[in-house]
Amino acid sequence: MMNFRTVIPVPALNTIGYEHQFLMLGSCFAETIGSKLLEFRFSGEVNPFGVLYNPVSIAQSLERLLEHRAFTEAELFEYNGLWHSWAHHGSFSDVSTEKTLEKINMRYAAAEKMVQSDVLILTFGSSWVYEYDGRVVANCHKVPEKQFVRRRLSVDEIVERYGDLFRRLLHDKPEKQIILSVSPIRYLRNGATENQTNKAILLLAVEKLCQMFDAVHYFPAYEIVLDELRDYRFFADDMIHPSVPAVAYIWERFCESFLTKPTLALMPKVEKLNKALLHRPLNGDSEAYKYFMLQTKQEIRQLKQMYPYLNI
Repeated sequence: MMNFRTVIPVPALNTIGYEHQFLMLGSCFAETIGSKLLEFRFSGEVNPFGVLYNPVSIAQSLERLLEHRAFTEAELFEYNGLWHSWAHHGSFSDVSTEKTLEKINMRYAAAEKMVQSDVLILTFGSSWVYEYDGRVVANCHKVPEKQFVRRRLSVDEIVERYGDLFRRLLHDKPEKQIILSVSPIRYLRNGATENQTNKAILLLAVEKLCQMFDAVHYFPAYEIVLDELRDYRFFADDMIHPSVPAVAYIWERFCESFLTKPTLALMPKVEKLNKALLHRPLNGDSEAYKYFMLQTKQEIRQLKQMYPYLNI
């Protein structure tokens, strides 16, 4: 039989289970996969600083969590009627310093508990960075581009920064698992050729980091989308972001690669419970619905007794 597609191999580690906690940082692709982990009741935090695209901003976020330094009003700035943080995505911005800090530090406090989690998942989106007053920012917040220095990171710059960071993390928790990926979302602002160069820098940096540390592994999301799922039916309407079926397929490959067999066996039960919890009856006062809810609550209690680490 002829094979009409290239199936990208994934590492067969199968070492992550429901008993492990995770912290995930990076691009909007990281948010997509992270939301699937949370949907299936894993315990963790996804993008507590919002979507982060470049490796330096991701590293700065991790370093900040390790230093246990919550954010202060002095670190905010006002632009176009909103208060912003250079370390955060615009979704944290608000009309007052109090509201902005409340959103920032609420997520920071939750992530601070997860910085020493069992699993760290990082997705690099772009090797391009914007610097303001000599410091790389996570988001420009629509401030005029002329106020920034735009430059591209080098492979060695990324490797040096993360070499130090990973040594620090693994010294504190030697059993930690670190998963790296490169976002398959293309950045076409300066053309397709520049996008390939941009992604190549990230891929080379990830390759070196995987060679340096036994605990660091690469998940080939970039290759799966752009080679295995190369047809445009696997892209959203903008022809750049992966479509819903593509995300579902990448999620399947991620599970195949990293999740343990007992975890994979438990996930259908969790999915069934999720559907039960989302059920909306025509008549909420009916005896049938009351019985349905009683059965659902009993199932939750049984699952919690058998798997106390389930995030239910």
